[in-house]
Amino acid sequence: MELFEWYIIRATGTVAYVLLYLAVLTGLFSQVQKRRKKKVTSTLYLHESLSNWALILTCGHVLFLLIDSYISFQWFEVLIPFKSHYKMLPMALGSLAFYFLIMTVITSKARKKIGYQKWRRLHGLNPILYILVTIHGLFIGSDFQGIVIAAANIVPLLILGVLLLFDRKKTQAIQH
Repeated sequence: MELFEWYIIRATGTVAYVLLYLAVLTGLFSQVQKRRKKKVTSTLYLHESLSNWALILTCGHVLFLLIDSYISFQWFEVLIPFKSHYKMLPMALGSLAFYFLIMTVITSKARKKIGYQKWRRLHGLNPILYILVTIHGLFIGSDFQGIVIAAANIVPLLILGVLLLFDRKKTQAIQH
């Protein structure tokens, strides 16, 4: 049973990370599209759906950690940062990222109630979430080499940066 648990823990964590990665890309892409004055309804729906599924898979990841018989985590080791006997720092980063993800999804669903400006400030903290998850995955025992994760994260950001730069030059040319 231990091997099955290990695969499920790794799979839920990896798929949650990929979904979060795609949510970040669609969120950034929607910002580029907004600057271009394009409709982003379907992109934002995809962004929200990816974020919701990332949270669902992360909850599964946490639950499977709690039933893992090889390491035998106690609930507080998984849910309270810096309380784990196993790789304390990466586990703490994973716990903190879990709370950031919960906050992100809840505040996004309550955007109208809390106000757009407050939501925007809270949503602006999401790079912290993504960095925490990435470091957690790299140091807890990633299935991917660091260079693969670095390339997967840097290349799309460079592309989006070029798109934003191109849009800024295009906007400046139109204004003059």
